[in-house]
Amino acid sequence: MKKIYSIAILGVLLVLGSCKKLVNEEPLSQGLAKDFFRTRFDAEAAMAGMYGEFQSTMIRGDGTQSENRITWWGEARSDNFERRVQYATASQNEIDFNSLSANNTFSDWSFLYSTIGRANLMIKRLPEIKNYALAGTPNELPLATETNYIAQCYAMRGLCYFWIARVWGNAPIRTEPYESITEDPESPQQPQDKVLDQAIADLQKAYDMIAKNATPTVWYMGEGAICATMADIYMWRKDYPNAIVWLKNLFKAKGPTGKVYNATGTLTTGSGGLAADLQTGPTWNNQFVNPPASVESIFSIHWDYIANGCACMSGISITTNNSVSRMADGLWTSWRANTVDFRAKQTFNTTGTSTAIRDANLWKFYTGTFTPPGTNPVTNYNFTTGSPAATRTTNVYIPVYRLSDMYLLYAEALNQIGDKTNSLKYVNLIRTRANLPALLAANYTDTRTLETAILQERQYELLGEGKRWFDLVRTDRVMEIMEPIVRARQTLAGSTVTGWGTDKRKYYWPIHRNVLNSNRLLVQNEPYNN
Repeated sequence: MKKIYSIAILGVLLVLGSCKKLVNEEPLSQGLAKDFFRTRFDAEAAMAGMYGEFQSTMIRGDGTQSENRITWWGEARSDNFERRVQYATASQNEIDFNSLSANNTFSDWSFLYSTIGRANLMIKRLPEIKNYALAGTPNELPLATETNYIAQCYAMRGLCYFWIARVWGNAPIRTEPYESITEDPESPQQPQDKVLDQAIADLQKAYDMIAKNATPTVWYMGEGAICATMADIYMWRKDYPNAIVWLKNLFKAKGPTGKVYNATGTLTTGSGGLAADLQTGPTWNNQFVNPPASVESIFSIHWDYIANGCACMSGISITTNNSVSRMADGLWTSWRANTVDFRAKQTFNTTGTSTAIRDANLWKFYTGTFTPPGTNPVTNYNFTTGSPAATRTTNVYIPVYRLSDMYLLYAEALNQIGDKTNSLKYVNLIRTRANLPALLAANYTDTRTLETAILQERQYELLGEGKRWFDLVRTDRVMEIMEPIVRARQTLAGSTVTGWGTDKRKYYWPIHRNVLNSNRLLVQNEPYNN
């Protein structure tokens, strides 16, 4: 992995910068392009460049710390995180008080469109390699490999459009690379539904092309990752029958260990689901520090310190620098009080209330040893990565999708179609693995009450993985959850108390001013143009 990212830095990042900004693209240099995509080594470098672009988008942006967009877009606006007042930036303050502006650092979609641009270029150009690299030579790109790479490009493009649709709503769609100055670089927005349709079409194409029942590499989008993304999109659309179809497609795929995810759950809806499908409770943390070895890993973002430097993710990484955000007070207080949940001590330091401990970031993504109750009177977690200085040089792997996430989505979908029994079965697989008592059907007499319990489980299970904000939007819980929190923040800050508000258009971000200035066809998202 380190090797291919080094190739990307030396080659692809210089050559394939064809879509840094969809709205202000520079065409690919004709002099350089004509000599590229000639060998399988060019293809490997291009693939590394695409994944590297997505990696830097989600983890560290343009190389500065605290630019982990997977958190800012997927979690920071929720009740999982809050600002550290003395270190908060203007962008962080806007997020905390729901007062986003077109100047906010994270309102720029250029990084995602850069990844899309790389995918577009490879979809078009990878088939050309066979015209230059002779069969049977070291330069050959075998047809099966070409097909696999193109499938991954469609999958990555679909995933990026899904993120764009959830964060901004309406957005431009581009499916061809920008290679000539004669092409018009400006594109108007398309409705959110069309953006989602494009994501689905891309992922369907990827699924049709990808080899089935193959053991994937966890850092790449294989069969399972494609199915998980499709299920996520259909859950976003509240299309529960189609979400279930794709979850069952996922269940019959293999994970990176070679195990089928849920072999007994692929036919009858609601069937299957075993404890053996999941990482065990006492070793729950292992799936984050060693994703290739976990039965529940689906797709994780690779981050190598030697190649990329410190991940330095706000609210997530433990470093010698002061983070601008921390776990939200309500969550920190309530989960810390739960002394039986195996995940709590494997996620953050629950041992004290000093400012240093309270404001410390998560150790979920670093190595440690957990001692469950029974062998020790006090549930204990030994954070073995070491000092904050040591964590700066630690490789960090953030999951995009894993099986616990999908089992809880399955529980949601089953609940929505009226199958409470099997919904409870799947959510209880996650709870009992965490050493929590099973939920009882008698306590959940309606769909919404059970949905609330599932969302609570997702909040604990998936903290730091960029899920909570989208969960709140998808289930129409934003104002219910965030109104009292924002009012409390405003009161504490001595600001005018307006709360989160009732304008659902604010679920989406404004478009950054630089992006608007680069494309005259774009229209600012309402209500931000006022």
